Amino acid sequence: MLVQKIIIQIIGITSISIILGFGRYFVLDEHYNLVKEKRILNSLKSGDSDSLIDCYIPEQLSEPMFIDAEFAFCLYEAGGVIFVDARDSEEFEQLHIKNSINIPYDYFEDFMHQIDSIDREIILVTYCSGGDCSLSIDLADHLFFEADFYKVLVFEGGFPLWQEKGFPIN
Repeated sequence: MLVQKIIIQIIGITSISIILGFGRYFVLDEHYNLVKEKRILNSLKSGDSDSLIDCYIPEQLSEPMFIDAEFAFCLYEAGGVIFVDARDSEEFEQLHIKNSINIPYDYFEDFMHQIDSIDREIILVTYCSGGDCSLSIDLADHLFFEADFYKVLVFEGGFPLWQEKGFPIN
């Protein structure tokens, strides 16, 4: 009898929660996706022209954003941005994006002095080995949510795509 009463209460609470959730979804204008989609930050283009004029970053980011190779290169050429290699030091020393710094995600605690010396307002672009490598995403999350950087982007294609495109490397 007691078990049956508890089950009825659980079903009632769950039903009310579902009804309130869907009610909120249909009544309010701000809708949400059940599955989070990966966002790609696109380049700003002028009027009807297809020529790239600027790499626009929103003033306020709510989380690190993904960018493609062309956008990453646009930022690289514009300057005022720091590329952060999240791979281990051995990979970084072999080859890396020219003028990038190395903060391996697995050992970022050892690089706190370097992180603390970076201006919090500067744009940071994290990258790693691309493909299934998630070090750049993990490092970007740490830099954005824990280290209080406000403009953190993730170059999802990583170093292999950068090299494939023939962009500057060291």
